[in-house]
Parts: sequence; C-alpha cells; structure tokens
Amino acid sequence: SLTTMTRMVEEQRTQIGTMKALGYGKYAIASKYLLYAFLATVGGSILGILIGEKILPLVIINGYGIMYKGMMNNIQIRYEFKFAMIAAGAATVCTVGATIFSCYRALAETPASLMRPPAPKEGKRILLERIPIFWKHLNFTWKSTVRNLIRYKKRFFMTIFGIGGCMALMVVGFGLKDCIYEIVSLQYEKVQFYDAATYMSDDISEENRQQLHDYLDQNADIKETIEARMQKTDVKSASGKKTLYLMVPSDNEKIEDFLSFHSRTNKDEVYSLKKDEVILTEKMASLLNVKVGDELTIEDEDRGDQTVTVGAICENYMSHYLYLSPEKYEELYGVPAEYNTIIYSVKDGKDDQIEKIGTKLLSMDGVLNVSYTSSIEGRLDDMLRSLNLVIVVLIVSAGMLAFVVLYNLNNINITERQRELATLKVLGFYDGEVASYVYRENILLTIIGSVVGMVLGNLLHRYIILTVEVEEAMFGRQIHWQSYLYSFLFTVAFSLFVNWVMFYKLKKIDMVESLKSVE
Repeated sequence: SLTTMTRMVEEQRTQIGTMKALGYGKYAIASKYLLYAFLATVGGSILGILIGEKILPLVIINGYGIMYKGMMNNIQIRYEFKFAMIAAGAATVCTVGATIFSCYRALAETPASLMRPPAPKEGKRILLERIPIFWKHLNFTWKSTVRNLIRYKKRFFMTIFGIGGCMALMVVGFGLKDCIYEIVSLQYEKVQFYDAATYMSDDISEENRQQLHDYLDQNADIKETIEARMQKTDVKSASGKKTLYLMVPSDNEKIEDFLSFHSRTNKDEVYSLKKDEVILTEKMASLLNVKVGDELTIEDEDRGDQTVTVGAICENYMSHYLYLSPEKYEELYGVPAEYNTIIYSVKDGKDDQIEKIGTKLLSMDGVLNVSYTSSIEGRLDDMLRSLNLVIVVLIVSAGMLAFVVLYNLNNINITERQRELATLKVLGFYDGEVASYVYRENILLTIIGSVVGMVLGNLLHRYIILTVEVEEAMFGRQIHWQSYLYSFLFTVAFSLFVNWVMFYKLKKIDMVESLKSVE
C-alpha cells in the first residue's frame, strides 16, 4: 500500500501543485487519494473475503486431514461476518494510513516547488568510503551504485522489507514441507525400526500364545521378536492430564534393537531403559510441561494411581509413549506385566514377507490385529501430499508480494531519476548500460532483502510450526538448506522478471523531453 500510494502521489506532483495554487486546501486535495485508497481497499476486501474465507480454510482443513482423515470431509465453510470486518478494518487502516503518510510530505511543499520536478537527492559520503581497502577496489559504476542505495533511504528499506517478506513466506512454505514430510522417515527410520506389531487379546490362552511364538521363532524370514505390554492410559502432571500409550518391554536391552531412545537436540545423547526410571516422549513432555527429574502420576482405577520420575525425554513424532522397565512395572503394581504385544522385524531383503507373516498371525486364535509400519508410512505419505497446496498458496502469495513491491519501487525510482537517466543516455550510455545502472541496485537490494528474509522466515517458521502442530504428532523442526536455496532462487526470479518488465520503461525515456526545463 505504501509503495503504491507513494508512486501515485509522486506521479501527480504537478496536479497537486496546481490544485494548491488554485486555492484548494490540503484536506480537499488529500481526500482524492484517501477516497481512492478507501474504495480500492473496499473492493479488494470484498474480493478477498469472498475468496479467502472459502479457499484458504479449505487448504488448512486438507492439511489437518493428516490426523483426522474421514472426520473433516463434511465440514461446511461459512462466511464469518466478524472475521471479515476485522480483516477489512485492518486492511483499511493500513491502506489509508499509508496514503496519509504519502500525502503528508507532498502537501507540506509550496505550489511552486510541487509544479517542478523533485530535486535530486543530495549525495553524501558514506561509511564504506571510510574503509579505503574496500572502497579503492570498486570501480566507478559500483561506487555510484552503492552511493545511490544509501541516497534513496526510503526505497532502500522498503525494498529490503518487501523482498524480505517475500523470502520469508517462501522459507515458511518450503520449511513446512520439510518439517511435516520428514516425520515419516524420522519416526520409522530413526526412532522405531521394527516392521510389524501383533496385538493379542487379554484372555489369550498360554497354548495359543506359545503357538504364536513357535511360528515366529521357526520362520526363517523373521530376524528377531520381543514381547511388550501396550496399554492406553492417562497421565497427570501439575499442568494437566493427557492420554498416552504405556509400553513395558519384556527385555530392557533387547528393546534397543527395535526402538531408539535418544535426544532430538543432542544426537550423541542416547538413553537406556533403567529399572527405577521412565522415559517419556518429547511432545508429551511439552504438553504436560515436565522435564527430566519431574514427577508424573499414572492413573489406574483398578490398581490405584502411581507416581513415577521422568528419567529421560526422547525424540518421537507419531503418538505419545511412556516407557517403563518390567522391574519398575512390577514395583509399582506388585505383579509382573502381562504382555499383549509381539513386535517383530524381518531379515534384510525379506520385506515382501511382512504382510504374509501378518496374515498367518491374524488367522491364529487370540490375535486381535497386526499393524505394519510400511503401511502406516504409505498412508502418511499420501495424506501429507495434500499439504502441497499450502506450499503453492504461500509461493503464489510471495510472488505477488514481490512483484507488486518491486514494480512500484522501480517505477518510483525511474520517475524520480528520469532527468539523471536521460542525462546518461545523452552522454552516450546505451539502453543496456542505463538498465544495468539501475539493475545493479535492484540486484544488491534483492540479495540483502533475501538475507533479511531468511532470518524473518526462520523466526516465523518456528512460530507457525508450533501453531499448526496437531496434538497427536510432533513435526520436525529443521529447515533444509535446499529450502533456503529454492526460496532465494524464486525471489531472484521474481526480481529478474520485474527488471525485464521495467527495461521497456527505461528504453522509452525521452532524452529531449526529460531534460527540458520547466521554468
């Protein structure tokens, strides 16, 4: 809004000066621009509300369908008058405020000065000139480019923040994709690396249990197995109560062949399941606001609530777990754990046998269900692909922002410096040389703005990833370097496109008309 209205006021200096000379007051003149901004905002707000309140919520709902597939298919998206008015009001304040800011300086000048072209900005010595080792190595063209950047301070900061905003949006878009897509590989390659889990009924006979073990032990494709107790339970801390899976493996050391207990922030920090402590997954620790050394209460209506001390907090992305050693379980409840799950892994190259083994297990008495990590991975991958639309929306928004800001700023730049650029053409500069004189500044500003955008995007991404995270999952936290690179290349591409569009405006500068005196 600020760049658009600044450009409009700069282009109509002569009309403003003429109106002032004819006796019109400041408010009468400003009302034209304020009304223009207001009507444009109202029109844009209506269009934005009609589209935005339908399309963007649909994108978000598709994203949340990751965890709630089937439950969000029939959601009706209604127009919300309150939210529409808040958004329209905010847009109006921004646009009208930018218009007042743009008009203020122009209306403070006298009619005579307004009817003349604006005086060129005064050149000053800059800080870099006081660093001889750097300044002496720049040629004349680059010296003039650096000076011009400092000379037009408003354009300098507006371009940096415009490009920075564009870059930040794209870093967020690609960063979301990184953090959400990688939870599948992180969970099933670095945290849980077994192939399937068989769940047995609580009343399974010892004979049927033994048949299961005999089949798995005698199957040549099975690498190893381990028994565990899995039960859904409520845990309570000073901050509240949550539901998680309580897991008790039959062997504290052997479980490390199926699960990895380690810190997300410090990969060298690996934990073991100790007899007197418990391990809690990271997202649940955050939800309950507990840290290592704090106490948790495991609720149990039949056997009474039990209090345990958190010995370690481990990396985990899907669901929430509290891991207890069999010794600790027996200490708490006075009886050994009754194992209701068999976890197994197949040998390398035998992945095609996983489901065949599962089908055989399902046919046995006492088996309730078999879950395969490969099928969970596949379902998650399919659901996560719906988030591609979120990425596209963010990149399109960033591109529109970059184009509007850069186009307006370039227009203002050329209008303000028309006599300067015409003088260069008279002195023998070719069209390409005049264009490169301006483009160098744009390219430098794009690079500086992109660096600022990387920082802003990283901060914004940290906030957004925590905000959009669903309770049952923890998204990744790391933006890959490729995402920064893609964001930078897209930003540079938008900037080059604007430069290409502006080349024809530079080419059309009329040397004679531009250099004529208006006195």
